[in-house]
Amino acid sequence: MKCNNIVEHLSYSTLHKIKKSAAEFKHSDKEEMHKIKISALQFSNKKICKHCYLEDLAYLTTIMRIKAIQQEKSLS
Repeated sequence: MKCNNIVEHLSYSTLHKIKKSAAEFKHSDKEEMHKIKISALQFSNKKICKHCYLEDLAYLTTIMRIKAIQQEKSLS
């Protein structure tokens, strides 16, 4: 576990939705998308807390945005 926070109780349907969403990332070739999938699966399997999951998600989406901006600038 990444931290010492207590893993909050989530309903089965919420965990199922998270797992289903993570499964939709399977055809992505981007490293960040793969890490998001892993983080979502860890959260849905109660291996990490909600805070750590959201922190990972924010970090990885920020990296993706920065890379997209850099790629856009290089194409200009």
